[in-house]
Amino acid sequence: MTTRLEEKRRAIEAQKRRIEAIFAKHRQRLGKSAFLQVQPREAAGEAEAEGPGACGA
Repeated sequence: MTTRLEEKRRAIEAQKRRIEAIFAKHRQRLGKSAFLQVQPREAAGEAEAEGPGACGA
């Protein structure tokens, strides 16, 4: 009886680790896509900010 419970516990823990790994991978992809969406805006904003300052000088 105890061995069956141990096997079940191990199976549940293994499944939990697999699910956690899937979520971690998903969070990483989500963070990367958010970062890549922000990058071009920041680059464009810096170029616009430098443009009038350079022309006005």
